[in-house]
Amino acid sequence: MQSKQPLYILFTMDCEPAAGSKSREGPADWPLSARSIEGFCNRLLNAGYPATLFVSPRCAEEHTPLLEELGSLGVELALHLHPQTLGDRRYQRHLGSYGAEDQRALIEYGLEQVRDAVGARPQSFRPGNFSASDVTYRVLFELGFRQGSVSNPGRDVPREAALWTGAAADPHYVDPDDRLRAGTLPFLEVPVTTDPTQVGRGGYAYDLCIESGKLNAWHRPIVERRLEQMETEGTAFRTLCVFTHNRFAYHRSNDVQSITLEDLIDYCDALAEQYEVIPTTIAGAHERFIRRSVEVGFAEIERS
Repeated sequence: MQSKQPLYILFTMDCEPAAGSKSREGPADWPLSARSIEGFCNRLLNAGYPATLFVSPRCAEEHTPLLEELGSLGVELALHLHPQTLGDRRYQRHLGSYGAEDQRALIEYGLEQVRDAVGARPQSFRPGNFSASDVTYRVLFELGFRQGSVSNPGRDVPREAALWTGAAADPHYVDPDDRLRAGTLPFLEVPVTTDPTQVGRGGYAYDLCIESGKLNAWHRPIVERRLEQMETEGTAFRTLCVFTHNRFAYHRSNDVQSITLEDLIDYCDALAEQYEVIPTTIAGAHERFIRRSVEVGFAEIERS
């Protein structure tokens, strides 16, 4: 009997500072932020799915005990960064708008803040608004990051320096000088799952953002198209990467985002009829990517 193709499932949350910051995705207040993070993680952990939290420095400082507890339960604590929310706020543009020197200083500052707050060094990274440039991956690698979810294939938003038209859609090692291409630098990029053929108002590609819609109307068509593409292309390392933000009431069962999250979990569980469904984190995906490369051959993964 032929074994099923592995399908790695990642649920992620961008944990933004509360209202008053420059992040438009932030929660109304810190109590809502804490309840949102805890509710999101508990729903996933109860279903056997580890979460990845991309945590902003302010959020790490505010929610230290909660994040430490979640980390002990298998939740990955990664770094999330909006330059506009850091320090004295003299940086007012998105990360990808800055040169390598400024990006290094910004990311290093955020890294130290989160490490000091939670007592552990984040190994994974996602920029606010998926903002990056051709120097970002090299800077991240030099700072010790080994994986991330930096890209949103198909997104084309110049004002946020989030230009991902033509970006590789599958997990890949990166080109240190070209954010759109796979390469040999051993930083694993795990793109958010998108349908880059559909770009909505403002240049935002349709993606697996929980709050963008309900399962059948929004997420299922994106997933089905992506799975079909991966099958056609013979992709060796197949992933679905979902994301959301900490401004929704995931602690409430009747909240629309909570319902959508539960529907997505059920849908992913049902995919086990066709695939070997493997829940994982961003860092866990890198470990499995390395193992998978041994099983099927690294060259095959890189081609896919």
